[in-house]
Amino acid sequence: MEVQATIASVRGLVQALQAIRTSLKLPCAVTFDASGLKLRFLDGGHTMQSGISLSAAVFSQLSAPTSLTFCAPLNAVLDSINTVASSMPQELHMQYPGPDNCLLITANEDPTARTHICSYAKVATLAQQGLAGPLDEMWDPAVECSHAILSGLMLREAIEDLEWTGGAVEFAMHRSPTRFSLRSAKQTSLEITFPSSALNGFHCHAEEVRARYKYKHLKAAFANVAQKDSWMAKVSINAQGVLLVMHMLTLAGSAAPPVEAPGLLGTFTSQSSAQRGPECVVKFVILPHDEAAEAYGEDEDQM
Repeated sequence: MEVQATIASVRGLVQALQAIRTSLKLPCAVTFDASGLKLRFLDGGHTMQSGISLSAAVFSQLSAPTSLTFCAPLNAVLDSINTVASSMPQELHMQYPGPDNCLLITANEDPTARTHICSYAKVATLAQQGLAGPLDEMWDPAVECSHAILSGLMLREAIEDLEWTGGAVEFAMHRSPTRFSLRSAKQTSLEITFPSSALNGFHCHAEEVRARYKYKHLKAAFANVAQKDSWMAKVSINAQGVLLVMHMLTLAGSAAPPVEAPGLLGTFTSQSSAQRGPECVVKFVILPHDEAAEAYGEDEDQM
């Protein structure tokens, strides 16, 4: 079986992929199927999982007779797409398997130009393997959880404001009165409370829910979204304190008709974003901060 996929929103694709970029050399699982394209990977400490899902409607052409998954170095995939797309071609094409079982990424510059230039990159793939200990299994969509839906830009600015304190950040949700806030675990006097009018959706499964997360994971989940316009994000916390962050993004430069993006680990649709065109979903699953490990000097931030 062979997968062929062509996308016209090249600039939007490059921007969206920046949201999951990491400095770690990690393999990612790439899946093509009739619903579109998905990438996901685990961080080195297996405490955060990241992923991105592009709807089939984003592609101008998608041929995926069956679900096909392979693994490849994450940064090699992102760097190859960035390099091939650097000339801002009208379309970017992906094929798997390509020569030597690679992921082949190609782009043709303006076909009306006197000189025809074709750029391409080959990404070596790894033997198909599942992600070791995927965090998906820690999130059951059928189990009630607490959640808040609000501006992703507002969340990003709040996380950036907490950077100077270092350490962990506590998320707190209160049922009555409705309240969602972030507080530095080290500088407890520094607390950011989101106005109730900014919450497009809110539910707290208990009277109060609190959980702490490493700042470096929160920065990865919120600060790397390159979209300039406001977007909607959903923050969910389950009974075990596992945090699920979902960003609903519209690909810049897309001319495809409006669609509703598929949910990842549960459904999240935004009426306002669905009206603006095809979307992609960027997802992060983060385990709560282990304070006991930090007390024994095992905190990753100190390593």
